[in-house]
Amino acid sequence: MERSIELRPQELHRICDPSSLGFSTTEEVAPLAAALGQAEAMQALAFGVSVASKGYNIFALGRAGSGRKTFIQQDLRAWAEKERTPSSWCYGFNFRNPRHPKAMELPTGKGELLRARLDALIAELKRAIPQALEADDVANRRSKIYEERGREASSAMEAFRKEVESNPDVVLIGHQDGVVVVPAKDGQPLSKEAYAALPTEVRESIDEKVRAASKGLFVAQRRMHELRSEAQSLAEDLHRQVTRSVVAHRFSILKDLNQESPAVLKHLDAMAADIVENWEKFTPMGRDDSGEAAAAALGQTGEDFFIRYRVNLIVTPDRHAGAPVIMESNPSLWNLLGRVEGQVRFGVMVTDFTRIAPGALHRANGGYLILHAEEVLSRPHVWTALKRTLRTRELRPADPAGDLGIMVTETLEPEPIPLNIKVILIGEPRTYYLLNNADPEFEELFKVKVDFTPHMDRTPETEAGYAAFVAARCEKEELPSFDATAVAALVEEGSRLAGNQWKLSTRFRAIRDLVREAAHVASQAEAQVVARSHVERALDDRYRRNNRPHKELLDLIKRGGLSFEPHGREVGQVHGIGLMQVSDEAFGRPIRVMCSAYLGAEGVINIEREAQMSGRLHSKGFLVLSGYLGRTFARSKPLLLSASLSFDQLYEEVEGDSASAAELYALLSAVSGVPIRQDLCVTGAINQDGLILPVGGVTPKVEGVFAAFEQVGLTGEQGVIVPRRNIENLVLRRRIRDAVAEGQFHIHAIDRVEDAWPILTGLEAGTMQEDETYPEGTVHRLVVEQLEEFVREWKGLSDGEEAEAEE
Repeated sequence: MERSIELRPQELHRICDPSSLGFSTTEEVAPLAAALGQAEAMQALAFGVSVASKGYNIFALGRAGSGRKTFIQQDLRAWAEKERTPSSWCYGFNFRNPRHPKAMELPTGKGELLRARLDALIAELKRAIPQALEADDVANRRSKIYEERGREASSAMEAFRKEVESNPDVVLIGHQDGVVVVPAKDGQPLSKEAYAALPTEVRESIDEKVRAASKGLFVAQRRMHELRSEAQSLAEDLHRQVTRSVVAHRFSILKDLNQESPAVLKHLDAMAADIVENWEKFTPMGRDDSGEAAAAALGQTGEDFFIRYRVNLIVTPDRHAGAPVIMESNPSLWNLLGRVEGQVRFGVMVTDFTRIAPGALHRANGGYLILHAEEVLSRPHVWTALKRTLRTRELRPADPAGDLGIMVTETLEPEPIPLNIKVILIGEPRTYYLLNNADPEFEELFKVKVDFTPHMDRTPETEAGYAAFVAARCEKEELPSFDATAVAALVEEGSRLAGNQWKLSTRFRAIRDLVREAAHVASQAEAQVVARSHVERALDDRYRRNNRPHKELLDLIKRGGLSFEPHGREVGQVHGIGLMQVSDEAFGRPIRVMCSAYLGAEGVINIEREAQMSGRLHSKGFLVLSGYLGRTFARSKPLLLSASLSFDQLYEEVEGDSASAAELYALLSAVSGVPIRQDLCVTGAINQDGLILPVGGVTPKVEGVFAAFEQVGLTGEQGVIVPRRNIENLVLRRRIRDAVAEGQFHIHAIDRVEDAWPILTGLEAGTMQEDETYPEGTVHRLVVEQLEEFVREWKGLSDGEEAEAEE
């Protein structure tokens, strides 16, 4: 294998042949109907959906725009249509404990019928009960009760009156309940003056008779009250009996219609008993105007009482819809778990069971709930509440105040609804691994990992899949069709987004946006079909919109604000390549690496590291460089050297090890005195054995450096040196490929550190011989000679210091 190669244009980009796609326009292509390039992820999703055991919820991880949500929703809906539609759920009034509303399960579609029938039933009872109570036979029975007890009460009072009238010293005055016994003489009441004028013995005798008569009056009045209460009680029993007969028949019909729901049957029995006990509320007497006025003063209405006879539908799925698939984009605590809403009336918060509002978990119960993990984690208390709900398998409305430990006024505590759900979290890979490492409950609750790959192999099948994707977007968004050349351009852009000639990106959001923009360009040009030129124009327009920072940097290079002098040769200097990331756009820029070497024992100093401007990866790369020096030049002798390395005009933190090769070339040039070409830029990481390792962002690095060379003028000698292992990562734009084809720009690929020395200096690196020396005229021989000179000078200095000390 050659030590270094100069790349040809066809090695810088993999062309997609439009004729290989097998169509003229996307109108001939069937739209994409399944997940593209995510077979393993879809298999994992199918596994997670098929396992019904507790804890087999799903976390789908992948880059945003990779089609995670679209493909998951698409497959879930296809599966959900074949599954059983879940039950309806409603809340009803708890007649024993109103603070704890009852949850009731009903067959699918029966909830709305139950609500309508109950509303109609109560409206009917408001008419039927008063009518039944005012019927002639009921009125006669009621009158008979009051007449019989009234006659008995009158008889008791009349007997007492006769007894009093037989005693001339007492007399009754007043009538009905206002009767009192007073002293008298010959049956006539005594005035106070007359009574006081009586002898003491006479007054005492009269007082004794008054007390005895008063006692008898009390007994008679008590008996009258007992008879009245008895009459009232018998009348109410009659009313209850009549109400029960009215209610029983109607509720028996309603119960027959709800035999499949035991909870509803039990609730109907309790409701019927409550109506019988509160029969008076159904009569005009129970809804009198004075009562309405008092209720209105408290912010209430007469209908508030009858709310207890309604039901609050929480979940009412369509009976033919299958299992629900819910996507909650705003998973706040209330939106997820539901809540008990309140209403302020005259400064007081009031609520009832009809104000229990459902959340996304209620709507998705019996099916699937899709949430964005980052949204869940960013909302207070939502992650904790979601875990608790999945762990207990019970649905309770949210209580934010309770979670915070805040004291609140009394509210409702609804009966929990059993939960049967599959939760699918969608998130970034870093979110998944953060939860996996930091939350011990995560693995127990989300056992299924669905990993969406950011790219797929580029094969004829996946290229055809891109065409199907474009056809689907054109059909859905009513865009003009794309011809084969336009789809080929999209395929090539897919490889560019993947950063590999043999891969295609699965970030379909970016491809979708490019489809829209190319269609817009075509429509502006009044073209009926989108062609390759429209796609390329859309890419150029996007570059102009998004690359203002890069343009400003190039302008600084052109005006000399950033030092870039790619001509001649210099000792201890080489141009490396930095990568700048601005949002989703990345571009490379040349950075001059400088080194000074001199006699000393401090070793190699990285100025950025000493200034705390070096990241951990860059520091690691620098230490690897030091290891290469020792392995190559100090196997059997000490390495006596002082040197300092720095990057010119770099004011942000340096991260990554892609500059370690450039740093090594600058260092060895400074030691050996061999000048390096300044019209070449170098990128690549190294290991301690001298292998050149691949780096990230090689395409934007090469394109950024080419743009910088354009600013100062192409000479036909300029170029870059990249790792050979990065060749397949090069997906360069046409203008760079054309420059390479015309010999205006050169791209060299190397495997080892030594391979670049002939390109940079015209000298071979040199291979160690059997006597552990390097051949004459090689870079390594010059480095060794200078290092040995450093040792001799150091030894001479040491000997001189010893002689001075002896003198």
